[in-house]
Amino acid sequence: MDTTHDREDSESDLLGAVAAGEQAAFERLYRLYEKRLYQYVYSLVNDQTVAEDVVGETMIAIWRGAGTFSGASRLSTWIFGIARHKSLDAIRRTGRRQREVDLDDVAELPNPCDGPMERVHRKQVESLTKRALAMLSREHQEILRLVFYEELPYDEISTMLGIPSNTVKTRVFYAKQHLKRALDRLNQKTPIL
Repeated sequence: MDTTHDREDSESDLLGAVAAGEQAAFERLYRLYEKRLYQYVYSLVNDQTVAEDVVGETMIAIWRGAGTFSGASRLSTWIFGIARHKSLDAIRRTGRRQREVDLDDVAELPNPCDGPMERVHRKQVESLTKRALAMLSREHQEILRLVFYEELPYDEISTMLGIPSNTVKTRVFYAKQHLKRALDRLNQKTPIL
């Protein structure tokens, strides 16, 4: 069974190979992070072209800086930290204001045992959740993505965002409350089957 710790160890080994200049290792690392980085960056910049550029800039920074990773945090935290800084730089460069955007759906493989009603219900829940997430502030969207989608620990999110750990906990608490209220409001308008 592949645990998070084992995955981080193998990714750190992969980064070591990238630091040694192994292009195949870099390509593998790129494939591991490309989609997740794009979704995260897009949630910050809300522009497809800019998001694609930022992902490219992030990966170039990883290629060039692979040897500087100290291991003080998870590799994923380091990578998402680079992506966040590149995103904020892109926002400043383009003069765009950070806008509220919805989080992308997490791709799920359909369960072959599900019948038509279960599939319809799951699609309704996904749609409702996406709409509810879009109603949250950018800060709440970002914190939920980092905690639940990327599974980063609070202390590393704290370092990455430059905010106290207690602020991370508070944002998660309030983001979940706001999400629940948004889901309740939407569910009253469009009840799920």
